[in-house]
Amino acid sequence: MFDKIQNKWKEEREKEQLTPMNDAFYGAMRDFLKVRTTRAKEEINPLIKKILEERMNRLKFVVNDLLKIRTLKIIQAVLNKQEINVNLAREEQNFYERMKQVYDVYRKDVFSPKDVAYTDLDMPSADRPSEDSDEIEFVAIRFIQSTKDKIQGLDGRTYGPFEPEDVCLLPKENAIGLVRREIAENIELKE
Repeated sequence: MFDKIQNKWKEEREKEQLTPMNDAFYGAMRDFLKVRTTRAKEEINPLIKKILEERMNRLKFVVNDLLKIRTLKIIQAVLNKQEINVNLAREEQNFYERMKQVYDVYRKDVFSPKDVAYTDLDMPSADRPSEDSDEIEFVAIRFIQSTKDKIQGLDGRTYGPFEPEDVCLLPKENAIGLVRREIAENIELKE
């Protein structure tokens, strides 16, 4: 098992992408470490004990580095919104799924509709008009009533639904309509 762990570590260091991992790899590794640790503790010959301890220290380094490398690769895949198409160990698969959920919640917290209209800023779309378009003027409004439906903006984006106290930057024409119907009120932004 020692050679298997070391070979996996070397393979992972050499490749840029995640390499396939057996589903039960970490379980077998934990069992192996437990047996080796117990053996080193129980050894009475000082020379053999020292050799076993040195080998355990090397193994612990390799295991920790392997875990760090694979963790960083999984996190990078989540940040780049890439699907992982190789077999992962059971623990890694759980980590990957949780990281995707946490990252989605984090992005929604940062780009919350309560502050500004949520758009996926790092995912530009060909059918979405460009941000620097001088044709459309935007206005900040604060909603005083909830909206059950989404609002189709004149810029081609979909906004909402909104709750009272939500703030959004909308195309001026859309904002005027909502203010006139007393669904929202205009906010003057002071710099």
